[in-house]
Amino acid sequence: MDKKRRKSLLAIDIGNTTLTYGIFQGERLVGTGYATNSAIPKMVKKLGLSGRNNIYSSVIISSVVPNLTSKLLKYIGRNGIRSSVYLLGKDIVPKLPMKYQRKALGQDRLVNLFGAHKRFGGPILVVDFGTAITFDYLDRKGIFQGGLIVPGVETSFRALLSQAALLPKSAKINEAKELVGRDTRSAMSSGILNGFGALADGLIERFKACYGRNLKVLATGGFSKKIARYSRHIDYVDPLHTIKSLAMIYQHEIGGKIR
Repeated sequence: MDKKRRKSLLAIDIGNTTLTYGIFQGERLVGTGYATNSAIPKMVKKLGLSGRNNIYSSVIISSVVPNLTSKLLKYIGRNGIRSSVYLLGKDIVPKLPMKYQRKALGQDRLVNLFGAHKRFGGPILVVDFGTAITFDYLDRKGIFQGGLIVPGVETSFRALLSQAALLPKSAKINEAKELVGRDTRSAMSSGILNGFGALADGLIERFKACYGRNLKVLATGGFSKKIARYSRHIDYVDPLHTIKSLAMIYQHEIGGKIR
């Protein structure tokens, strides 16, 4: 690893499907990447994360997969760098007022809401297009009022392929150049992209009807850029919002200046 990365902050988000990471120097995001959850050992080696070889001053981790969290902590040699590793929900509990059942809230949603409030203020609706799609509403006072959970884009697509015998199993979600598909594969892609774009718009409209037309909408997650192109009501798109929010939590909750 480049010596310039010494004394950097490494932010890691473990989702149900993939692990995403970001490297920060000061407040600047200087490197990002992702790996499937099964490839965590290779990622650890690539980043130089193990015992004495660890080259980051601090590591902050958010996870919704406990068994992978345990494996990751083992791989990076937690005993050797205990004071520099911070696990959300254990070492750090971000301060965010809410009316949601706190114990039931996934760390990824909490991270997204914390960062959304710091970056954009309220009222804001955070839409995370991950394995599941979450719609989380933060009011103008910065209080998390609650949200919705919907099956994710890839989750729905794979379920469709597994349940429909005659659909091509090797199909992928490609750009929809027009509304109607001219063959099965393009019809599936357009159905998924336009369908979830319409779903997002419809739910955003319902949130605005309940909570005001001045509600800002932030989209994040792996499919956020793809779906945003088929939606009319998304104001901000940032697939790396979760990683950036983890760095903000480190700065605000640990009080640490990223050197």
